[in-house]
Amino acid sequence: MKRYSSRSLGLRIGVAVAVVALIGLALGLAYYLRSKPRSPTSSKYQNSIPNNHPIGNSGGEAATFSTQGAVNLTGEYFKAQGTNGQSCATCHIPEDAWSITPSTLQRLFDETDGKHPVFNPIDANNPNMDISTVEARRAAYSMLLTRGVFRRGGAPRPDSEWELIAVDDPHGFANLDQLVHWRRAMPTINFANGSATVNWDGGSTVGTDQRAGLVNLTTRLITGSMQGPPPTEEAIASIVDFESSLSTAQLTVPDAGRLDSDGARGGPEALSTMPKAGGGRFNLFDAWANSENPKRAQIARGQAVFNKTNISHKRCGVCHTSANNGADINNRLFDIRTASEEVRTPDLPLYTFRNKRTGEILRLTDAGHGNVTGRWDDLGLFKTPTLRGLAARAPYFHNGIAATLEDVVRHYERNFGFVFTDEERADLVAFLNAL
Repeated sequence: MKRYSSRSLGLRIGVAVAVVALIGLALGLAYYLRSKPRSPTSSKYQNSIPNNHPIGNSGGEAATFSTQGAVNLTGEYFKAQGTNGQSCATCHIPEDAWSITPSTLQRLFDETDGKHPVFNPIDANNPNMDISTVEARRAAYSMLLTRGVFRRGGAPRPDSEWELIAVDDPHGFANLDQLVHWRRAMPTINFANGSATVNWDGGSTVGTDQRAGLVNLTTRLITGSMQGPPPTEEAIASIVDFESSLSTAQLTVPDAGRLDSDGARGGPEALSTMPKAGGGRFNLFDAWANSENPKRAQIARGQAVFNKTNISHKRCGVCHTSANNGADINNRLFDIRTASEEVRTPDLPLYTFRNKRTGEILRLTDAGHGNVTGRWDDLGLFKTPTLRGLAARAPYFHNGIAATLEDVVRHYERNFGFVFTDEERADLVAFLNAL
């Protein structure tokens, strides 16, 4: 039998204890990092992101340009404003063109077992659902995880021209006294040449004063979704100033390269200098119309398809009237059939509205602007958002019913009579991906 001196034995025991302690420390640290809620923003960005810094997405790379000199990640926008740990940056992050996507939400869920601040009962499929276990939370937040939609809504507007007479909610929460509207997080970008309409349904709009609308929206979010006290004027000003400084757009596309090269005017920096103008025409890629690069030529052809009147006598620019931005410069809202019964998916509620005067019936998955104004003709109307940075923030439309940009184009073909050849459709998708 091998013998050890007391000194040697003590040394070996000490080493063993130290190794066990280090293993315990490592496991504890791993658990802490896994359970500690982390910002969606990559840890490599500490205090700021340089202007025009490329961030990858499924269509290439997007970037943001801030008129403040860089994208400052330390302001009020990134600080928890309420009691549930949420900040503006909880749902609006640079990697997703200042929205948030299902893939990001799924990652955050996996990293924290569904305990990141973005997962709050106020946005669960039903706020009364069990969230005591990981699998219970996964079920409770399935709309966020699969579609990237947040639960909004409230009581039907009183004294409306319509009445709500039937509700079918697969999640068991909406009823005749409680509307539920599933909405994607709108990107907080490109305001300078965009619309004064605020929210998908225009619910925070203050006339044509865009800044007043953003102040209204931010105040409502802090006291509502963030479950906080009324914010200070300084905090609100910091948040609105920050988001008003941001221009975001696609910067590169595979096989085409930089979208602001060889005469093209894509990318966020060029966008930041463009004046607010109507007409709906995009001219970002005019210089590539005769390019020998096949991808660049395709993007230019897609721009032409977007700009021209379709064979069906319809034109994209009728709703997307802000030149090189794609929002509506006249602050209008439109019914593009995204809330219609015909395109309803099984996970969305269905509401039956009746016109009090005529008895007409309308079935929608979301009341849209109609629950803001109470007007019958406003039911199912929604804001036209900026088209820039589309590749980074799928799925599309207010309720995420279009998974891809091709799905977006086909929605207009099925529901509005647009007619595209296969080549035209592919060209248009290439253009939208380059915005």
